[in-house]
Amino acid sequence: MSGARKRTEGWSLVELSVVLAVLGLLGMVLWRLLPLAPKVAEAGAADRELAAAGQALVGYALAHNGLPTPVVVDGQEMLPVEALGLPSTLRLRYQVLPALAATPGELFSPTLPPAFAGGVETTSAVTNGLDFCMALKNASTGTLPGMDGIPTAFALMHTGPAGHDSLADAAFALPGSAEIGARHVLAIGPGELASRLACPDRVSRTQAAVHAAHAAYDMMRTSQQYKELRVFAVQVAEVNRDNSQVGVTFAAFDVAWGVFGEAMSILQEAVGWPPDPVGIATGIVSHISATVQLGLAIKNLVDAEEDRVSADEDLQEAKDQQAAAEAKLAAMQGLAARTLLQAQHYDKQGLQR
Repeated sequence: MSGARKRTEGWSLVELSVVLAVLGLLGMVLWRLLPLAPKVAEAGAADRELAAAGQALVGYALAHNGLPTPVVVDGQEMLPVEALGLPSTLRLRYQVLPALAATPGELFSPTLPPAFAGGVETTSAVTNGLDFCMALKNASTGTLPGMDGIPTAFALMHTGPAGHDSLADAAFALPGSAEIGARHVLAIGPGELASRLACPDRVSRTQAAVHAAHAAYDMMRTSQQYKELRVFAVQVAEVNRDNSQVGVTFAAFDVAWGVFGEAMSILQEAVGWPPDPVGIATGIVSHISATVQLGLAIKNLVDAEEDRVSADEDLQEAKDQQAAAEAKLAAMQGLAARTLLQAQHYDKQGLQR
C-alpha cells in the first residue's frame, strides 16, 4: 500500500518526458505561426479597405451618375479619397474606364407619347443615372491594363499595409492570377457595377412606363374616334327624327285633304238632287274614292307617327351612347396623362428612386 501511494505523489520520468515533448512541439508551431499573424492581419485590413472603397465608388456613381477620375500622387493614379469621404490616410491605386468617368451623354432617350392636347411626340432630354447605365452597357467589352482582357469598369490595388503604398513600381494584376503576389486587387466589371446600381431593374421599369404611356395614349385616341362616331350617329338620328316629323306633317295634310274630298263628294251628291241617275252615280263614285283616300291617309298618319316615336327613341339611344363615349374618353385622357407623368417621373429620377 505504501508503494502505491508513493507513485501517485509525483510524475514518473516517462510522463514528464511526454509533457516536455508536447510543449516543445507547441513551441515550434507557435514559433512558425507568430510571424505570420501581422501579415494575416494586414491582409484582412487591406481586403476591408478595398471593400469599403468599392462601396464608396458605387455610392459615388449613384450620386453623380459616373465614377470619379483618379488623382495623380507621386506619378501614380490614386483613388480620390476626399471626394469619396474616405480617410485621407488611405492610399489605393485606382484606374477606371475613361468613358465611365466622363459625364454620360443622352444615351437613354425613350420616345414619349404626346400629351393629348399637343399631339407631338417628345424625346427625353434628361441626363442622369439611366444614361450611365447605358454607358455601362456600352462598356461591356472595355478592359483596363493588367486585367488580361477581362471587361473591367474600375480596379483598386492595395500594395502594402493600411495607409501605405509600398510597391511604387507595382502594376495592376487580375485578382486570382499567378502574378498577383503580395498585391491586393479589387476589380469590378461593367455588368457587376450595373447590377449593384440596380440598372436592369430601373431601366426596365422606365421602359415599361414608357410603353404603358404609349398604350394609354393609343387607347385614348381610339376612344376619341369612337366619341366622334357617336356624335355623327346623333346627327344622323336627329335628321331621321326631323324627317319623321315631316312625314307626320305630310300624313296629317293627306288626312285633311281626304276629309275635304269626302266633303266634296257629299256636296256633289247633294247638288244632284232631285235625283239624277248620272249625278247620283258620279257622286257615289267620288264618295267611294274619297273614302278610300281618307283611309289611306289615316293609315299613313299612323305609320308616320310610329316612325316619329321610333326616331325619338333612336335619337335618345344615340345621345346616351355619345354620353358614354364622352365619359370613356375622359377616363382614357386621365389615364394617358397619368401614365405619361409616371414615365416622365421615372425618366427624370434615374437611379434616385
